[in-house]
Amino acid sequence: MPLIATPLGLGALRLYYRWLERREWTESRRVGFQGESREQWYADLWREAAAELSAGFTALPSGFGEVRLGDRLTRVYQQMVMLDDPVTLKLAGHKPIVHHLLAAAGLPVPAYREFRWNALAPAAAFLSEQQAPCVVKPAAGTGAGRGVTTHVRCTRDLALAAARAAAHGRRLVIERQVPGESYRLLYLDGVLLDAVRRRPPGVLGDGTSTVRALIARENGRRSGRAGRAVVDVIPVDLDCRLTLEAAGHSLRSVPAAGCRVVVRGVSNHGSEEDTEGVREELGSALIDQGARAAAALGVRLAGVDVITPDVAAPLEAAGGVVNEVNTTPGLHFHYQVRNPAARTRVAVAILRTLLELPAPAAPRDLPGRRTLAAR
Repeated sequence: MPLIATPLGLGALRLYYRWLERREWTESRRVGFQGESREQWYADLWREAAAELSAGFTALPSGFGEVRLGDRLTRVYQQMVMLDDPVTLKLAGHKPIVHHLLAAAGLPVPAYREFRWNALAPAAAFLSEQQAPCVVKPAAGTGAGRGVTTHVRCTRDLALAAARAAAHGRRLVIERQVPGESYRLLYLDGVLLDAVRRRPPGVLGDGTSTVRALIARENGRRSGRAGRAVVDVIPVDLDCRLTLEAAGHSLRSVPAAGCRVVVRGVSNHGSEEDTEGVREELGSALIDQGARAAAALGVRLAGVDVITPDVAAPLEAAGGVVNEVNTTPGLHFHYQVRNPAARTRVAVAILRTLLELPAPAAPRDLPGRRTLAAR
């Protein structure tokens, strides 16, 4: 067992990753990836959706908003809405419980094992049994890919990934990394609103720049879009380094001109170029399985994440899994897509339910077109 896998080594690494995440968050806010620009984008989203329904929108302090139609009132905060209760939100954020409930509902989930951050033996045994790359993540209380490391292949990787995840909690999960692409299926009361394919972020080589320089250039491009779109920085972190290593690259590699290099295994940090509306590609069996996943947790507004090589087939047939069920799913994923013709106005449908309005006579909301994402 390497020194970094001992309790002393893990403790030191855990403190380092806590410091590093705070620094990355502060820098992300400084250059406009978080905070006011994100709040403004969502305020514009809800204002436009309210106007569509002849309702009024009032911006409240600290990023909150209020939508009123006659005596009907609801409040929003970015993608958060007044639909699911606190117990449901808490439960859906606990990954082992979610996997247990989904499996009990007959849905395929990744092979996994829960363990403590400073006791790696169960996770090391699991990694050895799988003989395949694994993913390490906090067991509960996080979202948006925070603390998640993919392409874990050896004890050293495991120790580093566990210490990184432990910055968010003492209980961790190791999962077998499932091959396939990542999809977000958005449901409201069991009805599919939209589906997007979310590819992990990458950079395009020019034949002279290193991967590190290409990432910095892409982050600069994204910073220029802050305020006009919801964007995230691509962190140069453990997930980035292990993803590059698995593909035979490093931050010092110089990709050939036109060669795309994937720089993260976690898809949350993709841009609009990495996200594509695919609602029409989904098979009826997969749509039903996503609805069953939301129902198994009792979630009304659910972003069901599936990993599968083939969305036209049932998960079992394709070798896919239900990876997570998100209770406060980011709505911007459904507006910032590379194929605008597939863009769906999910906020209108959600607001209609929040205001307890009757369903429209014609399917005006789904699918639909809007202008906000092109601002």
